[in-house]
Amino acid sequence: MSISLRNIGGNALSILTSDVMNRATSFVLYAMVARHLGAFEFGQLSLAFSLFYVFQVSAVAGLKILIVRDVAKDQSRTRLYFKNGCAIVALSSFASLVLLFLFVRLMHYSSATNSIVLLLSVGLFPYAIVAVCEGIFQAWERMRYIAYVNVPANIAKIGGAYLLLSRNHGLYTVILILLASFFTVAGIEIWLILRRFPGQPASISIPFCVATVRSAITFLAIDKLVALESSLNVILLSKLASETEVGLYSAAIQVLVPLALVYQSIAQSIFPVMCRKVAPGYQVLKLIAQQAAELLLVLALPVVTGIYFLGNGALILLYKNPAFLEAVPALRVMAWILIFQVFTSVLGQVLLACHREKVTLRIVIVVLLATLVVGWPLVSHFGLRGAAITLVLTRLIASIMHYIPVASLFSGFPLGKIAWKPIIAAGCMAVYLAVATNLEAVLRGVSATLIYGAALFALAILASGGPRQFRNKFLLLGSE
Repeated sequence: MSISLRNIGGNALSILTSDVMNRATSFVLYAMVARHLGAFEFGQLSLAFSLFYVFQVSAVAGLKILIVRDVAKDQSRTRLYFKNGCAIVALSSFASLVLLFLFVRLMHYSSATNSIVLLLSVGLFPYAIVAVCEGIFQAWERMRYIAYVNVPANIAKIGGAYLLLSRNHGLYTVILILLASFFTVAGIEIWLILRRFPGQPASISIPFCVATVRSAITFLAIDKLVALESSLNVILLSKLASETEVGLYSAAIQVLVPLALVYQSIAQSIFPVMCRKVAPGYQVLKLIAQQAAELLLVLALPVVTGIYFLGNGALILLYKNPAFLEAVPALRVMAWILIFQVFTSVLGQVLLACHREKVTLRIVIVVLLATLVVGWPLVSHFGLRGAAITLVLTRLIASIMHYIPVASLFSGFPLGKIAWKPIIAAGCMAVYLAVATNLEAVLRGVSATLIYGAALFALAILASGGPRQFRNKFLLLGSE
């Protein structure tokens, strides 16, 4: 198999580094706002980010995945997609800004919340430009440029926000820091595209723009519906409960972010490889998907187990505020989505690589409708816990709906073969955590992780047929 694991690992690490910094910056901003300004402002910022996420999808116009897929196949068209992509997102960003303005007017939020949301929305245009540039970086498998730009920008963002908040400036200053970061990153990435990525000369072409928009419309619909579904719980909480419950929900979600970043980085790194390995029979593609799913399950199951037993300690450690312990019951419920997201992350990339984006669109529509139908009564009656239950139910539906078409495409997808080892190892970890209740939380967590690792290692040797066979298999994987 002519796949460079070194390249995939390096690209995954680059994306992971950038995404970790982006998410870590968001988390630190959340934490600083919560500590300096209070739970209500924390909820305002969470709502603003959620709405920004929904409308930035419209601003990007579905171009990023299309650019990755098309430029990965023909890199000479880099300049053509870059110039026309920037022209498209300029118009779509303006349209998204208008739609967001109308939305906040219809929702009748407080004037302060409206101002925060609309000020942040100024960043839609630079964010969309960044998406076009990073699609080209990903298509060329030079994801390191994403990290080169985003890591220092995020460090500067955190430093500026800390200085302003520590001097008793309000939430508006945090938003201004975010906007400055968006425009700076966009400017640097444009410079990198023009200096480091050759391609045939190209100009803005209205026929090409129209054709590109038509090709990207399915991706736009998928991304838009995913964004709506992902943010719908926050929107429902903001309307049916309060900004404070939005803050608690977001605090619980942030605990799950690190592993979600690993999922995202691996999925994005293997996507260009999947696009090139689509062939009759799908044998190579099936192997890639199977190995990726097994790796992510190995990571997911101990995290879910640890959150169930140690979730309260995680919230206190992260937020340093006992008020956030109200989110513990919701966090224990929400942790299960990490298992379901293994399959949506990996199998979703398979569907896109095989040009089955219309299948993905149908899945997203069903999940969005399920979120609305289930979420409205649950959030209305149970508030925060209802939102957590809604999230788990919809992620379960999404994973099943991804599995069925991929299993049909591959003539089967061996869930049992993938999952049995990490399930047994996680069971050993759970038994230990249930018994060792007298230990300090940190020591308990570390020792439980070691037990999981030892059990998994022993099971891997057993499955390989013995230590020698395991060693040979490991060396073979390393040589590939």
